[in-house]
Amino acid sequence: MTRSELDGGSALTLEGRQGTFVPGAVLQGGRRTITDAEIAMLPALMGAINPLFHDEISARASGMGRRVLYGPALLGIAIALTEPFIKDRVMGLVEISSVRFRRPVGSGDTVQAALRVQDCTPRDGKPGLMLSTEDEVTNQDGVVVLTFARRILISDPR
Repeated sequence: MTRSELDGGSALTLEGRQGTFVPGAVLQGGRRTITDAEIAMLPALMGAINPLFHDEISARASGMGRRVLYGPALLGIAIALTEPFIKDRVMGLVEISSVRFRRPVGSGDTVQAALRVQDCTPRDGKPGLMLSTEDEVTNQDGVVVLTFARRILISDPR
């Protein structure tokens, strides 16, 4: 890591403190296939009882054409798929914004998450760095199914 020359090398430069979280960096997360059990169970655990998640016949008659994964469950899965990048440094999730569910996700679909670092900055005398990301989730065909932005408080390695 590089050291700041302004203070004789006693502090890491902002670039060194950011680590892999340099603005513009794209971090490709994991991928996983959505199961029928998740489509049934996750909405029920969250209190979302809707035929789109629990009734195949009603769901087929809907505009979705099949049972689909509950949107907030997909958001949670997407965050988990990028967790390995931040797990050792995360202090807290501050904000999720600009959430757009672009395409339905159903049983057998494979989703993959990626995040693009927008910014990683010190917090004016407060502990940690504020990491801002734009996240994108695609399906097995490369079609974008979800986009959102996050602000995450991460530890400062200095």
